[in-house]
Amino acid sequence: MTVSLSLVLVVLVDIQATAASAAYQPLLLFMQPEDARETVGVLSFQANPLEPRGPITPAGAEALQAVEGAPPASFQPLHAIPAGDGGCHVFACSHRETPGSEPRTFQWRLYRGLTPDGYRLTEWKEVFRNPDGPWLIESLLVRQENTNKLFFFTWSRHPQPEKGHAVWGFASPDGLAWRLISGEPLYLEHDAFGGMWDSRTGRFLFAQVTQQPWKKPYADNIGSDKRRVLSIRVSQDGLTWQRADEAGPDGLITPDADDPPDIEFYRMQPFRLADRYVGIADLYAASPLTPAKHGPHLTCEWWVSADGLRWQRPWRQVDAHGQAPYALKINPMWFGKEMLFWISGQVLGLPEYRIASIGSRSNAEFSTRLFEMPSRPLLLNAFIPSGSGLFNQAYVAVELRDESGRTIPGYEHDKCILRNVDDTRIALRWGQRSGTELAGQKVSIRFRLRWARIYAVGC
Repeated sequence: MTVSLSLVLVVLVDIQATAASAAYQPLLLFMQPEDARETVGVLSFQANPLEPRGPITPAGAEALQAVEGAPPASFQPLHAIPAGDGGCHVFACSHRETPGSEPRTFQWRLYRGLTPDGYRLTEWKEVFRNPDGPWLIESLLVRQENTNKLFFFTWSRHPQPEKGHAVWGFASPDGLAWRLISGEPLYLEHDAFGGMWDSRTGRFLFAQVTQQPWKKPYADNIGSDKRRVLSIRVSQDGLTWQRADEAGPDGLITPDADDPPDIEFYRMQPFRLADRYVGIADLYAASPLTPAKHGPHLTCEWWVSADGLRWQRPWRQVDAHGQAPYALKINPMWFGKEMLFWISGQVLGLPEYRIASIGSRSNAEFSTRLFEMPSRPLLLNAFIPSGSGLFNQAYVAVELRDESGRTIPGYEHDKCILRNVDDTRIALRWGQRSGTELAGQKVSIRFRLRWARIYAVGC
């Protein structure tokens, strides 16, 4: 039997962010209609696909030798924990098919390396390898932030296939010494999943694929009488798991009437983004060109949630993964003013906090929710293009208002007008004032805008 090799890459960063990112804290994101209040004119809500940034580059030929000569394109990254001293520790899991196994099983090894900038990869060494067992290839690694422990979750076949596959967990205090956390599977299900540690609620949160009875147009490797949908699983300790019934009807996240009839949900990778959760969902559809076989994947969507359990799909027409050949399975790495992701040997990314925005074609206005003015100047994340000739029309004007909605004297619109700028950290000033004079007060922002996009306000 031909031996196949895949590498699963997990990026871990220490508790501190890089110097540039640590200095920036988002206060407000502008992604959805509820982020805009007291609106005037017509606003639009748009998302951006990931943009290619270049290859993951081994810094020296020795960087990948420990991973059995595999090229960076073999990497399938899984999870990133932002922070660090200017770099990220990288964990990669290589999977080799067990020769002669039927049904197919795999052997895996876990490695650790380093990326100093989100692009280069160095200093590999093996830190763990699989115990005996009929292992499969889906896995992820999460840091439990309240203890700083690392948890590695991966799947094996189960003696009773009709019950699904078995997920197992391993824990480590440092990423070097690992132990099995239970002699029994943590739960039985199908083996595609994405996950995170939710520091807001103090628990693991997994988006887990499951199967729902369904008559679908084309049969694939699971037949024609069931489809893949998602559930949300949660655990405080990584050992005991419950399905979150509030995720949807019967506890399931399913396609709706606005979807094509053959769409299925294969997996979803969630992560925190300021005051909300964002996920990138992998959508699937069987193909009549591959009857009774696993079909090609369809696309990826950005999803958004206020609680990590109930998800909205506001940008269905955007291929969130851009030109990536594989689904995103990692949350962002933060370097400078970029948010970076690794997919199949490539670096993809966006400027920080630019997944989605509020904008307008013509003159419009909206207000933000109330927030506490920080003691540091406000920074606006916005795209205000220059245009040319008669079409040099874009602007954003910014006003501060008090709790009663009244304009604060000295912070009127005409004192803060922005044009011809595209930056994630535009300092807001009203003449000689920066807003720090109002530190500790509850305020809102009133935006006037035209032919511009607003992503976030931070400090």
